[in-house]
Amino acid sequence: MRLSTRGRYACRALLELARSHGQGTVSIDRIAEKQLISKRYLEHIFAKLREADIVVGTRGSKGGYRLTRSPEEISAGEVVRAVEGPLGPVHCVDDPESCDRSRRCATHELWVKAAIALNELLDSQSIADLVRDQDRLNAAAEAAQK
Repeated sequence: MRLSTRGRYACRALLELARSHGQGTVSIDRIAEKQLISKRYLEHIFAKLREADIVVGTRGSKGGYRLTRSPEEISAGEVVRAVEGPLGPVHCVDDPESCDRSRRCATHELWVKAAIALNELLDSQSIADLVRDQDRLNAAAEAAQK
């Protein structure tokens, strides 16, 4: 199973918002530039994040987006599900009725366990955790260049 770019880009975009948390809004242009993501694509992603009440937008010349809660309170799982929908490796995990074998299928149980593990992992990581990880990786890359 692969997440689409929506989930990956949403987490990267929220890194930018987390870095500015409590300091006002961040323009979608700035996020696009910093993260090398298409502005148009980000607009679609932010529409989903607004619907999920993860971000709030402000219009106008000084407009942009900000987090609705602290970065510590927003999990990567919440973000990914907001833009991707339910996270399961196969359709029958989210909709057992879609397959008449799901109640007597050993592989169905395997896919359910995989979905649980993925969701638990993503839910265990906050956006603040991702910022700390990014800072660590940036510092390591800088040190390697010296």
